[in-house]
Amino acid sequence: MSDRLSVAGVTPGRVLAPADRIELASIVRDLAAGGRTFAFVGGGTDLELGNPPRALDAVIRTTALDRVIDYAPEDQTITVEAGMRLAALDTLLAQHEQLLPIDVGDRQNATVGGAIATNAFGARRHRYGSIKDLIVGIEIVRPDGVTAHGGGKVVKNVAGFDLPKLMVGSLGTLGGIASATLRVFPKPAVTRAVLARTAADGALLRAALDDPSLEPSAVAHHPAQGGVVLTFAGSAASVDGQIAHFAALAATHGDALEELDRDALRRCEAAEAAVRGSGAWRWTTSTSIARAQTLAQPAATALEVGYPTFGVVLASAADDPSLDAFAAQRDSATVFRALPARVRGTVDAWGEPPPAWRIMRALKHNFDPQGLCNPGRFVGGL
Repeated sequence: MSDRLSVAGVTPGRVLAPADRIELASIVRDLAAGGRTFAFVGGGTDLELGNPPRALDAVIRTTALDRVIDYAPEDQTITVEAGMRLAALDTLLAQHEQLLPIDVGDRQNATVGGAIATNAFGARRHRYGSIKDLIVGIEIVRPDGVTAHGGGKVVKNVAGFDLPKLMVGSLGTLGGIASATLRVFPKPAVTRAVLARTAADGALLRAALDDPSLEPSAVAHHPAQGGVVLTFAGSAASVDGQIAHFAALAATHGDALEELDRDALRRCEAAEAAVRGSGAWRWTTSTSIARAQTLAQPAATALEVGYPTFGVVLASAADDPSLDAFAAQRDSATVFRALPARVRGTVDAWGEPPPAWRIMRALKHNFDPQGLCNPGRFVGGL
């Protein structure tokens, strides 16, 4: 990522790159003492998310914080610094036949801290849960430069204030993530994916999800592929049995499953990456499970990937002026992850604040009473 960057359209006065966690805390402490505003940036893959900060004297890049602090494969936990790239973490975990099931569009550049701060998710959330289910402990640098810890290094750690979950999706407005402890999983021996075309109408998918014999690890609606892709992972015998059972179920709905080869899977991955990372307009819509397969997009140019089992659709489109009206009229179920420069600042990326906004505002004030940390970027101008 170049030093010439902007955060939701705002260019910082300077870019600072701490070499370690001690220097990170020192930089934040100095900025806070001078009353200067700042934001944290990892791999820079989600810099367009949110509203323009009200001010931005400095950006703190954490990519040099990429060390492994502790790894206990037998406990299925790992503690790493926030700047570690997910691709590098994948390589390390693969040596022990393990994985971290966090889905992002660009694993080469996305960092652990960035994934936590933006609450990154994808199709595997169906099986493994969200980052809130994977995070065990966290180390942060508060907006005043003081280092704080929450959680621990074991999965069954429930004592004290749940700081790790609070930082998930906070978008760097409560402090900077210095390191995190995450739960990892055994890498499945076999992974196969099948395309069910009639599942897009909902009936087959509902039948599959209600069937206790089927445990897909991921479910995603790919309109470009013409149906819903279900991925099964585990032992060879388990995967073979589940796909055979699903094929029999699909036949009762008049569908013949199509197994996706490596090239087809790559096309699906490329489609998801495009929806996440390209297009002047990018948005996320929370909707019902039924509508997640049939949601009509407001522009003919829109690309879409749906996650029907948790009711979320990701979409992107080129800079189509017809989307201006959609942006002005959309409800709070739609969050814009990127906006064209010509409308940036005139369209609220988040929409109407949720009922819990007063609690969010109180937390922001307690963590950052000076309002220096990514000010104005989050929901309701937090």
